[in-house]
Amino acid sequence: MNCQTRWPPVYDFVDLQKQIKTLIDDRVEDDFYNNYPNNDEFYQGDIIELEAPFPFINEDGDIAIYNTKKWLILGNTCDITREDLNFTNIIPLDEIDSDIPRDILNDLRRFQSFKKTYFPDINKKHNGYVADLTNICAINKSFLNKNATKTSELTYPAWILFHSCIVRYFARDDGRHD
Repeated sequence: MNCQTRWPPVYDFVDLQKQIKTLIDDRVEDDFYNNYPNNDEFYQGDIIELEAPFPFINEDGDIAIYNTKKWLILGNTCDITREDLNFTNIIPLDEIDSDIPRDILNDLRRFQSFKKTYFPDINKKHNGYVADLTNICAINKSFLNKNATKTSELTYPAWILFHSCIVRYFARDDGRHD
């Protein structure tokens, strides 16, 4: 992979909000995933299948886990290909319950949540998935490359939407003066 052609960053908060709204208005969800993904490489925003535990520190300070099979690659595409970096980041994807209240589902589909990012179900069999941006896990790239299977790859407009959401989350005002 050649990092000379990587996509540009998106930063300004007001512009991010406008960009998110414009992409939603342009019905980006209709063409969220590439029809012909590159299955030889992993990219930021890819959805993968990987049966692995999600580790976290629980309220007692102990290491705890829950098992999941569907993940989202959060790490930057160029970092994934760099040989001097051993790790990247992934986030477990949670399937949205069928009994979710309609207003909450609509807010997710309009990308109104700062901490949760919506991903439609590629097969359109259920309400889609949510990536909780507070649940990030480091993964060794060798393990990722040997054990994960890409199931979906974002289109460029969907990647811009995803990138806007992660930048909005990480670069938002922290609220300490509210």
